[in-house]
Amino acid sequence: MSGTTTQVAELTKLLEVKMVHVGVEKEKTDALIAVVGRESLEAGKEAAAAAVQKAEATALTEEAEAEEGKATAELAEAEPAMKRAEAAVDCLEVKAIQELKGMGSPPQACQDVGKAVLILLKGEKRNHAWN
Repeated sequence: MSGTTTQVAELTKLLEVKMVHVGVEKEKTDALIAVVGRESLEAGKEAAAAAVQKAEATALTEEAEAEEGKATAELAEAEPAMKRAEAAVDCLEVKAIQELKGMGSPPQACQDVGKAVLILLKGEKRNHAWN
């Protein structure tokens, strides 16, 4: 029996050492759980903020796509007029332009086109004299 009592005493001492070790590990685990809890809370806040930013970005993207659609439609509408204008300019000859330059007082339609060109190309708002 004395061997059993010795074994029980040794096991009790070993159990006490193990319990101290378990206590230390439990404290470490509790500290880690607290850190994970704080970080999870912060991650939740950041996820909520990211969701708000994502919603804002999505709204801006949709708005930009709508604007792009409008611009594309306007461009498609303007392209035929641009092609007609290019065709009209392509048929001009140097001789015709020199004839216009030489006119002291060209027809009103020519003056109107000249004014339009001054406004569009040079940004001229006041001086629309033929010369």
